[in-house]
Amino acid sequence: MPRFQHTAVRAAAAAAFTFALACAADAPPGGDATAASMEQHEDSLAEAADDAAPAVGEIPAGGLEDWIADVRRGLERLPAAAAADPAGAQHAALDLYVGRQEYIELFYGPRGRLTAGETLGPAVERAEERFHELLLLLGGSEPPDSAQVRKAVAAVEAEYDRVLEEAVRAGVPLMPASAPAAH
Repeated sequence: MPRFQHTAVRAAAAAAFTFALACAADAPPGGDATAASMEQHEDSLAEAADDAAPAVGEIPAGGLEDWIADVRRGLERLPAAAAADPAGAQHAALDLYVGRQEYIELFYGPRGRLTAGETLGPAVERAEERFHELLLLLGGSEPPDSAQVRKAVAAVEAEYDRVLEEAVRAGVPLMPASAPAAH
């Protein structure tokens, strides 16, 4: 399976996992109402991911620094959004994950196209783990409070600081040759 398809499959799995958490939290047990709720959530998540993610085979504009900046801009709104609209915050986080984090991993993760050195890949992996923790927090049965979300966002951002440091230290290109220039 080509690397991009593998990443797309992982992104779909992450979306399905987050979707399952959301449905478990929102839907009443059993019956047709659960199936209808699940279908509605699935459609919403698919639309949100389509809006944020580049087309299949299309790499987001920019490079590592731009992608991390995009995620940071989105994450800074999550604590307030989680309090006002938990489902919207979860969708926004998933959009960032699918539309940027997966590309960071594709290029700079442990088996990434541009990974070099012994510490860049693991740094990307730790950032992804913190992102998963944030998605789980946002997809829980109880809406998280803003302080919890702020703490989870700070953990993701701290790992991104390490990713950037390790990328510079490894001397890898911060912009993949195949990525379009940032606007």
